[in-house]
Amino acid sequence: MKRDENQNIEYKENWQDKYLAWICGYANAQGGTLYFGIEDETKKPFGVKDANSLMETIPNKIRDTMGIVADVALLRTGGKDVIRIKVKRSTFPVSYHGDFHYRSGAVRLRLTGAALTQFLMERSGLEWDACPSTGGYLRKDFTFIKLKNRYKEECGEVLKDSDFISFGLAAANGVLTNTGILMADECPVKHSRLFCTRWNGCDMTAGVMDATDDLECGGGLLQLLKSGEDFIRLHSRNSWHKRPQDRVNFREYPERAVSEGLINALVHRDYLEYGSEVHIDMFDDRLEITSPGGMPGSKFAQDYPNARRIPSRRRNKNLADLFDRIGLMERKGSGFKKMLEDYESLSVNLGRRVPILESDTDFFRLTLPNLLFGFSDAQLVEAVDRSGYGESTPTVTPTVTPTVTPTVNLLGVRLLGLLKEHGELSPMELRTLLKIRDRADFNERYLRPCLAAGFIEQTIPDKPTSRFQKYRLTVKGHSIT
Repeated sequence: MKRDENQNIEYKENWQDKYLAWICGYANAQGGTLYFGIEDETKKPFGVKDANSLMETIPNKIRDTMGIVADVALLRTGGKDVIRIKVKRSTFPVSYHGDFHYRSGAVRLRLTGAALTQFLMERSGLEWDACPSTGGYLRKDFTFIKLKNRYKEECGEVLKDSDFISFGLAAANGVLTNTGILMADECPVKHSRLFCTRWNGCDMTAGVMDATDDLECGGGLLQLLKSGEDFIRLHSRNSWHKRPQDRVNFREYPERAVSEGLINALVHRDYLEYGSEVHIDMFDDRLEITSPGGMPGSKFAQDYPNARRIPSRRRNKNLADLFDRIGLMERKGSGFKKMLEDYESLSVNLGRRVPILESDTDFFRLTLPNLLFGFSDAQLVEAVDRSGYGESTPTVTPTVTPTVTPTVNLLGVRLLGLLKEHGELSPMELRTLLKIRDRADFNERYLRPCLAAGFIEQTIPDKPTSRFQKYRLTVKGHSIT
């Protein structure tokens, strides 16, 4: 009896009927064991009175008040009578006198509001994002221009009527699911909003002027994503330093890390929290993205010493699958890893700063540190010239050399081989052949380094964002393939 109280074990000195609520909490969580007749502080046998009588009454009370059966045993430990109650996880919601309790960590929670709704849906095999919209919204009454354009751009196909059903956007009778209404251009979910604020200084009360700009956004999730990215880009410094052969860009925040953070916040937030929304708070030294709803499970984000080891748990699975289809996230849950990679290897990072993850029972927060904060321009330029930090963009054609520069990795070499084989390929064709779903990842880690090294060029250089844009090998690229 030396184990401390935790998620699955509880020690009590004497039996009281109020502990039926603890049993209810275990049944609704992962199950657990309660010991009665154990001293709480020392974990030594204390003994219970009327053990034989309790062995008859406790099982009956558990069955009569909650409709479940627990394993109740009488143990003899250190010459004392100890009662052990083993509770299994229930496959259906269990209530005690009309209240639903839940064991989380070493505490018992009484579920109410959104937490109760979410719990009841999960135990009933339902998922909020896949359920028909509560307002009975019909697909014919909404437009999906942004979703259709994104799908066409990513997959090269038109979003068909049948896709709305197979992708979980609508039911066969035309009623939109909650995923459907979140993706509609005129999203009617009032609390699906994005609040953006650029604070003055490093906290929310820095001086006479607390904030320099703010923005409240509504609409479908793709519009919220674009609005958030645009707000961060508007209030972020983007500088560059010209060198004899190239130009080095300095960014306060890696673009891919910002996109990954916003997508995670919008897709994985708790939409049953009706009185809250996703917040972007920009300070001089950091960017914070906060979303309603803690991490699924009993642990908090900060409980994991290595963010790469945080398990991937999707609150809104149908919505996450849709974002995977349109190339904005991956099912394997590699978003945190990509953010860390950006900070560790893809950006100017003199302070060796890394993203910070934090969560509680009702929120999740991602903090992206400002990579340039606290450093002078001279320090940044000196570090780049000395150690090769930064993303390089050619300003003049470099001298032809048969050596692949360090900025082009093995997949970059494969990209060059594909262009040599096929002549000209679009970005989508290249990603398909390389089996890379993430467009931002492909651009940042493979396409841009090959452009920066002068190995490839655009077929329509005067219209770099043209949808007809393709890439081909340069003379230098041909020389190394």
